[in-house]
Amino acid sequence: MAMIEDILGDFGNATPVLISGGGLVFTALLIHLLSKPAARLGLVDRPGGRKTHDGLIPLTGGLAIYGGFVVASGCDSGIVSPILLLGMGFVLAVGLIDDLYGLSARFRLVTEIGAALIMVIWGDKMIHDLGDIVGTGSLRLGLFAIPFTVLCTVGFINAFNMSDGIDGLASGCAITAISWFILATWLAGQPVPLKEWILLAAILGFAAYNMRHPLRKKASVFLGDSGSMLLGFALAWVAIQMVEGGPNRILSPIAVAWVLALPVIDTVRLMAQRGLRGGNPFVADREHLHHILLRKNLSPGQTSWLLVGINGALGGVGVLGHHLGVPDFWLTMGFVGIFLAHYRLTTYACGVDEADSATLPLPLPESLDALSVRQCLPRGSELPIELAHPSDGTDGYREPRLRHH
Repeated sequence: MAMIEDILGDFGNATPVLISGGGLVFTALLIHLLSKPAARLGLVDRPGGRKTHDGLIPLTGGLAIYGGFVVASGCDSGIVSPILLLGMGFVLAVGLIDDLYGLSARFRLVTEIGAALIMVIWGDKMIHDLGDIVGTGSLRLGLFAIPFTVLCTVGFINAFNMSDGIDGLASGCAITAISWFILATWLAGQPVPLKEWILLAAILGFAAYNMRHPLRKKASVFLGDSGSMLLGFALAWVAIQMVEGGPNRILSPIAVAWVLALPVIDTVRLMAQRGLRGGNPFVADREHLHHILLRKNLSPGQTSWLLVGINGALGGVGVLGHHLGVPDFWLTMGFVGIFLAHYRLTTYACGVDEADSATLPLPLPESLDALSVRQCLPRGSELPIELAHPSDGTDGYREPRLRHH
């Protein structure tokens, strides 16, 4: 209890509590208020293709979080940097256009770089060194600080965007990350910025309607590209703030990587696999870790809570490891080990799934029998399918299955 009171710090004053609570309540209120306008504007997610949800779901999570964050921050002009609000508003606007009309991956990448430059140039947020990750002393970036910071920011934005494929996963990972950042700040003996509490409260207000829990069986609102990009940008800002200050910084860069481990590792792994296959790293597929777990018969709720829990545990390794004085080199080796294990296991799982899917049901008209199919094949060829008996239904279709070769 004493630790919680210390972390809350100035929250002994009722004003900060009311400000953060107001952000949560206003976010929840906006979720309700925006649902009908979203339906009229077409700002909804429709089932089909890779999307298996039921009905039309509003893509207003980002708007609600941003609205709650801005309103709560507006209670005190000194709480949040105007550049942070500008950057968040910029990625939110780009994401909304993408949700409504669709944008090319190249154009989105350009806008993400622009948002990162807003953070670096006007917000003066930059990663200057990587810590002692190779065991030879602090690795300073020098002239590479700006491009590296931009790369990390774009990476965070895409990591949260790609993780937003199942109810509550992106918002849950954001909640665990911000919670660890708050605890890390307290462990470093520094006051927790009120903006972090407000951001956490706003995301919690959204997560109540997006995560599956006993009071909600499925999400009633989605983040959309606008919301996932917003979370990625906001988390990048806070994460870079954690590593500023040289020797007095709150966390080392590798400790921050542990806090954001799951979305970052899964995104890097997936983009690497796509690139090695000669594909576009930004083209969506169903090989994310959450898709793999869903194919292993976990429910969406079980998958989301499991992965959020894993991300929280990995974050604990980074924050507590840094606080207990574990050298950056060993934290780096552990992180690389986790990445390699993740890469190997997911690659194996995807290979098994592909082998299992080699037997697929193919609907054929009742009038098309095995003899008709054979007559269409080259002389000497073997029938590549096995025609099953007609189903008991009245649809007039057979259920053939491909043979394994």
